[in-house]
Amino acid sequence: MHVLTRGTAARKPALDLGAASARDASEMPPEPLDSASLFAPAGDLVPVALRALDRGGTPAIAGIHLSDVPAPRYESEPFHEKQLRSVTSNTREDGREFPALAAEHAVHATTHTYPLSRADQARADLKAGRFDGAAVLVNDLF
Repeated sequence: MHVLTRGTAARKPALDLGAASARDASEMPPEPLDSASLFAPAGDLVPVALRALDRGGTPAIAGIHLSDVPAPRYESEPFHEKQLRSVTSNTREDGREFPALAAEHAVHATTHTYPLSRADQARADLKAGRFDGAAVLVNDLF
């Protein structure tokens, strides 16, 4: 697995978790990829993901909201039998199966808990890169 991220603080945890490489999102991985998952809501990274793929590769766009995707350069991006996939949501069955799958593969998440009343602070901290991992909101309003 290779990680490409705009956040420099995310590179070390990616390597610590076993990534073979961690680079800036605008760079190419050290080898062509069979697949790529784009979690950032940034349409400008779709062509980057396409260029990182080998022939027949598939990028999955996993964000629900995405900024506009720039027009592709046909020869270097969607050419060579590449397929673009989108993922908009998970099913309830996915939610039931995920904990067992995560345990089987020893997945460990880094989380930072915020009370729901401080959701704006959690968003600001996440956007500013003040922590790695995910922000988890806990309801303190009811």
